[in-house]
Amino acid sequence: MNFAEANEDPESSPDVEAEPQPPAYPSSRAAHPEGDQGSPETNGWGSEELAPTAEAPVFRPARPRLIPNLGHTLVFGLLLVPSFIAGYILTFLFFLAVLHPANAHLLIERMGREFRYAITMQAVVYGVQWALAALVFGLWWGRSLTEGVHWNAATARRWIWRLALIGVATGLVMTLAGNFVPMPKTPPILEDLTKSRLGAWLMLIFGVTLAPLTEELAFRGFLLMSLINFFRWLERRGAIGGAAVRNFGIPVSIVITSFAFAMVHAGQVSHSWGPLLLIGMVSVILCIVRLRLDSVAAGVVVHAAYNLTLFAALLVQTDAFRHLDKLNG
Repeated sequence: MNFAEANEDPESSPDVEAEPQPPAYPSSRAAHPEGDQGSPETNGWGSEELAPTAEAPVFRPARPRLIPNLGHTLVFGLLLVPSFIAGYILTFLFFLAVLHPANAHLLIERMGREFRYAITMQAVVYGVQWALAALVFGLWWGRSLTEGVHWNAATARRWIWRLALIGVATGLVMTLAGNFVPMPKTPPILEDLTKSRLGAWLMLIFGVTLAPLTEELAFRGFLLMSLINFFRWLERRGAIGGAAVRNFGIPVSIVITSFAFAMVHAGQVSHSWGPLLLIGMVSVILCIVRLRLDSVAAGVVVHAAYNLTLFAALLVQTDAFRHLDKLNG
């Protein structure tokens, strides 16, 4: 056979038997006229084909917002400015209408000189600041002020007697410790007490209600937690570890908060380092209570009981503020 015969078509040559052809299979188009690739369950030849499975995305829960932060604390402090202005105006209008309807100049003079007017104005200022803070941070955080700062009143109610006992014990210990550190003979706070019996009672009421409420909100609700949250923020960024937050960040935050707390009261004790040291130690106890129970309200109970213990000693000494001259002795 030459090359020409070998390349001839077998069907055109009757002497050459055609080779058997493989059986015809249905094409994918014929089997699935509606599409070229068949159904998703088959590969076009009628057999099942497993589709490649993609790994399910891993959804990590969003980290909770760090509330409050240092910016929140700054805004809370700035709210004191409009609170003071509004508190002064409201107090002035109240006393003008009730006590001095025709002598505004005399009222202004007394509000700057007499303690009973000053303590009333301070109470109004604190009330206004609470209202402004509730409004501003409620809108900012999308939750109530008390929820944001972890007020947790239920915890305070559950532990109220033990917390009160801690406050009383702290007051007794600090009173005893005052005998071992230099104390001013007549601090301004005692001078204010001796001016009038009404003023003394107003100070007592203020000292066990609005004062601990507002001071705990400011120092243990905002300042302490914003400092700790700053270290937690550093941890989230990988700058420090969790152990650094616990062993360094929290103690430093307590010290800074207690220093600020003592400095706020410096004017009441003639800037004497002895009582300032004791006030700072009280703040450390309040910070620990706040952190251990996760409750600002718990610190309020301890703070109020502490102040009440100090006032109880003054009540006994002055026969329920009837003999305020004894405080000058």
